[in-house]
Amino acid sequence: MTKKLGLPIEYKKLPQYFDAHNIGEDTEAKNAVLEKLLKKHKVASVLDLTCGTGSQVFFLTKRGYQVVGSDFSPALLKIARDKAKKEKLKIQFIDGDMRSIRVGSFDAAITMFNAVGHLSKSGFAKAIRNIHKNLRVGGIYVFDIFNLDAMSDKVFRDFSMHLQRVVGDTQIHNVQCSTIDRKNGLLTSYDNYTLQKNAERPIRINNKFSLQIYAAKELREILAQNGFKILDQFDIDGSKFLEKKSTSILTVAQKI
Repeated sequence: MTKKLGLPIEYKKLPQYFDAHNIGEDTEAKNAVLEKLLKKHKVASVLDLTCGTGSQVFFLTKRGYQVVGSDFSPALLKIARDKAKKEKLKIQFIDGDMRSIRVGSFDAAITMFNAVGHLSKSGFAKAIRNIHKNLRVGGIYVFDIFNLDAMSDKVFRDFSMHLQRVVGDTQIHNVQCSTIDRKNGLLTSYDNYTLQKNAERPIRINNKFSLQIYAAKELREILAQNGFKILDQFDIDGSKFLEKKSTSILTVAQKI
């Protein structure tokens, strides 16, 4: 969402491979943790401000929640709308930027799977203020982001990724390595894609993008400055958050 940080290549150039890269064996488990938190806070209506192709939207809709999906990528929204049509689900998907879109007054807003990391710090603060406007009084904002305090060299050795998928008639090989600028809280990933359709000559694509990541204390300060109070912070699997060990911070904040 900002040119400075860049974006994963599947967001715009290769949207047809977004699900292959972003939806894995653990996606449903993570969505179940999200639903558990929503249920705990008696949420009925949800605004997903970074819905992509609709992973959380479809999961929650099928479990009785009233969900609206929004994203800044028309290509990803088209995939989401096509999925909804195929599954005969009436779901509203809206083109919009989390920093400015106004949709209504919801019990909860979500931006999952490091989505806010694609914003600069000033952009994140702007997004929080806008999310505040889309929530009822007492509504909650649930999001996750990598934990800067846990980004040890050992963790980064485990961050390297080699993904192999087949989508239609195309084989996808993606090798990703990352670096960390701890001083500025920037996690930068380098992707090397090889795409081969049937037996045709492979196409190779390189891409680089960064995520702005935070320590838990900094998140609490930013949220407090923009109209929220922290209710809970967890690891991404819903377990207890450990400041120096949990690689992700799953935050539940309440509009005040």
